[in-house]
Amino acid sequence: MKNRFIERLWISREVRLAIIVAILGAVGAVACAAGDWKIGIAVLGVAAAMVAAFYFAVVRPARIPHDAVLVIRLAGPIEEDVTRSPLDQIMRRGGLSLDHLRYALESAAIDNDVRAIVVEIAGFGAGLATAHEMHRLMRVAQQGGKRVIALLRGDDAGLREYLVAAGAGEIVANPDTMLTMLGVATGGVFLKNALDKLKIQAQTLQWKEYKGAAETLGRDTMSPAVRESMEAIVADWEKILVEAIASSRKLSHERARELIAAGFVTAKFAVENKLIDREGYIEDLRAEFDPESKRKAFVSLARYRRHAIFRRERGRRARIALVHASGPVISGDAPATGEYISGVATAAQLDRASRDDQVKAIVFRVNSPGGSAVGSDLVWRAVREAQGRGKPVVVSMGDVAGSGGYYVAAGADAIVAEPATITGSIGVVYAKFNLGNLLSELGVHFDFVKSAPISDALSFARAMTDAELAQLNETVGHLYAAFTAKVAEGRKLSPEQAEAVAKGRIWSGLAAKERGLIDELGGLSTAVAIARDRAHIAPDRRHQLVTYRGERRWLDFRGSSAEASTAWTTRAAASALGIPTRWAPAMLELLIRGGVMLLCPFIEL
Repeated sequence: MKNRFIERLWISREVRLAIIVAILGAVGAVACAAGDWKIGIAVLGVAAAMVAAFYFAVVRPARIPHDAVLVIRLAGPIEEDVTRSPLDQIMRRGGLSLDHLRYALESAAIDNDVRAIVVEIAGFGAGLATAHEMHRLMRVAQQGGKRVIALLRGDDAGLREYLVAAGAGEIVANPDTMLTMLGVATGGVFLKNALDKLKIQAQTLQWKEYKGAAETLGRDTMSPAVRESMEAIVADWEKILVEAIASSRKLSHERARELIAAGFVTAKFAVENKLIDREGYIEDLRAEFDPESKRKAFVSLARYRRHAIFRRERGRRARIALVHASGPVISGDAPATGEYISGVATAAQLDRASRDDQVKAIVFRVNSPGGSAVGSDLVWRAVREAQGRGKPVVVSMGDVAGSGGYYVAAGADAIVAEPATITGSIGVVYAKFNLGNLLSELGVHFDFVKSAPISDALSFARAMTDAELAQLNETVGHLYAAFTAKVAEGRKLSPEQAEAVAKGRIWSGLAAKERGLIDELGGLSTAVAIARDRAHIAPDRRHQLVTYRGERRWLDFRGSSAEASTAWTTRAAASALGIPTRWAPAMLELLIRGGVMLLCPFIEL
């Protein structure tokens, strides 16, 4: 009752400013009436300056024309959350944030000032799960009465780009845009033969048979078990694409299945087969909405966000914390560039959110292929401690939340994933490189003084013996048992049920829902709704989603601009491995360092 009473007493920024200005005006008037003109004019000047600053810094940037057209450009990487240093913000540098896109589309869907949404698509770096979420957000806006138009304007548009476009009511493509409708394929890179030629021996252990990450170093092809899991993923992804495209483009499932594997097709072919509505250019759309070419109706994503925040973020509301964890999990020193999850830093963010008395629940957004076992465990423990403080934790999974990415989520109160999310991979791998033969060829030799025969077991100068590997395998087995036990505890499964869904196997969100590894299918908004329910926030009470981030320094150049500074060799390796470029530095460091890893196999559409 007390909180609701305080909420009713909330005073808007405008009213608070008006009160302060009125007080300053009264003081200035009294001073002038008393003959103290300098003080009076100074006080009145301060009042006028406050009004002017509020108008030019807050009100004017948030104004948009009536019947505005929101223009969103999808090009380049789409990051979960763009964390920029103050210097980056001043210089207006930064990538495209999924959080910003989500917020803008959800706001525009119910905004009477927006009559249409135009989404320009020119190739973007995101997975199928992200594309599917964008597709749904656009369909919701369309179903809410907004005119939603997608414009394919890149040199080519693959299935991910087309899935996003299919969420619009109208699809327009540049006449020279080629649609690459190549169906669904996935796989990984295998390095054993290359390592053999370099005289490098990779000794790997895996728990268990489906744990495909170790096969990258130890095999030349997929094992039958990993192929089985990949075939299931491909089948689920095809099902997701067929259902979404058939529904949005009013095609039969059979015809949609044929068209997503039509190959390399022209925009003309796409029109004739109802994949798109017409050929055209952005200038055609501008002329349609703004025949007089005044350009006042078109609103950018950044400008619209200012408008939406000004209009929507008002009043005292229940606070829900949002913590992002994106990239490979690390436990030690951070790589020089790229995106990663620091076990220590992410645990600290969860701890800070859980200790905030105003926070009613925590939404934990995870987009990670896993990595360090210790780093993952630190985050898992922080989730459990947050729950111990009475804060429900709901996980929202992105494109991938596998192995260590699933470990950090396993203890949450509820888990939400997209149908196309890659998750599970409950298993452990170990890798060690023997460079002795290569270095010997180069004339490099080693000599050790040891207290025991095993003392140099971790040296890259020699391979481990069978006895050493057997002992290590037993230890890795204990880590696997601890991992599956945490899954069984968090998901309320019996040990036998947990083992049946573990064994290192990856699952799509669809399959994970059927097996109890997640609770609901959906995006971040679904996770927020569950968090509200778990925190017993009344249906008629509004909430505020507050992002808890690590501290950034003024001269910190890491973050959104990191991808641009990544060496071309790293970008090439990322492309070969099928991982986001911004994840490559941390991922390559994990692989080179070796040791125990909770790492998901690399797959991409």
